Amino acid sequence: MGSIESYDTAKGRRYRALYRRPDKKQTQKRGFTTKKSAELFLATTEVDIAQGRYLDPSRARVTVAEWLQTWIAARGDLRATTRSRVENIIAKHIVPELGKIPIGDLTRLRVQEWASALPGAPATVRKIVNVLSGSLRFAVEDERLPSNPAARLKLPKPTKSRKRYLSHNQVAALAQAIDEMKDGREYGYGLVVLVLAYCGLRWGELSGLRIRDLDLDAKHPRLTVEQTAVADKGYQRIEPPKDYEHRSIPIPAFLVGLLRAQIAGRPGDAPVFYGIRTGTWLRNHVYRVGWFDTAAEAVGIKGLTPHELRHTAASLAVSAGANVKAVQRMLGHASAAVTLDVYADLFDDDLDGVATALNLAAMQSDVANLLPKAA
Repeated sequence: MGSIESYDTAKGRRYRALYRRPDKKQTQKRGFTTKKSAELFLATTEVDIAQGRYLDPSRARVTVAEWLQTWIAARGDLRATTRSRVENIIAKHIVPELGKIPIGDLTRLRVQEWASALPGAPATVRKIVNVLSGSLRFAVEDERLPSNPAARLKLPKPTKSRKRYLSHNQVAALAQAIDEMKDGREYGYGLVVLVLAYCGLRWGELSGLRIRDLDLDAKHPRLTVEQTAVADKGYQRIEPPKDYEHRSIPIPAFLVGLLRAQIAGRPGDAPVFYGIRTGTWLRNHVYRVGWFDTAAEAVGIKGLTPHELRHTAASLAVSAGANVKAVQRMLGHASAAVTLDVYADLFDDDLDGVATALNLAAMQSDVANLLPKAA
């Protein structure tokens, strides 16, 4: 059994609860202003010890800043680019406001006040909060905290912006405009637009595409996504594709001849598309500043980004009759549910198509006999 003792301080009498931890070592909790509050703590602690729920308070004295460093160091699963983004969020948005607070003193109210004051769009705020919440969830799993004070906060809901989908003619106009610019056709930079718009690659996947990843001689030509080129702190590195899953993507026949010309005479490990100065993986920023942005404005699509050509690939595939599962596999989404969530608007017309098809089938069956005869 534990005990309660009083002691005097400059601010008056205080109480401490003395008890033995599960490892039988004597410990104490100081600073209670009333004997009753110390007794309540002691009773609760003894129940937790008896039921195996005890958490050593000393393990929650680590500050938020110290714990975030421990947590990020333990996250060996993070990609380099993700790690850089998380470290920036920690340094810029979390540590300045919460860094000196022991994680055991971090209340839900304090975290909610911090989250409510965060600047930026709703999606940005959620990303910042998710970093703190993820680290504190790990603290719970490490038996430092009884619960996560950053879980289930009241956060602004992100609004879904309407995606921009290009038509076949717009894609052609954009590719042609780039080809007509200096070095555009010579280095295949117009072809970049066509590959993005008809194969649905992410930029890093296109940049990291090697010649040996193309199988142009197959009955059904394919390209394989086996790696992605990412920019991190000014440097490029090669990483596995998103979700670490390789995927095979069909290449429309009209692209085969163009791709043959692009890769002719170069070794298999060479990038399909490369920077003029570096001769290696084509950088998104360089491509946009040098060709893409100017061409997009010239053809009346100002503000277009290369990633929007991935959306266009989904749109063109659906309009050509592809089902959601085929679009999912082309885009490399984790599931068809993700594809439907991201591109739900593309499949709205399918509902009308279902009704039309059902009506046609019904009218060719005995169901038609149930309808009133025309006068």
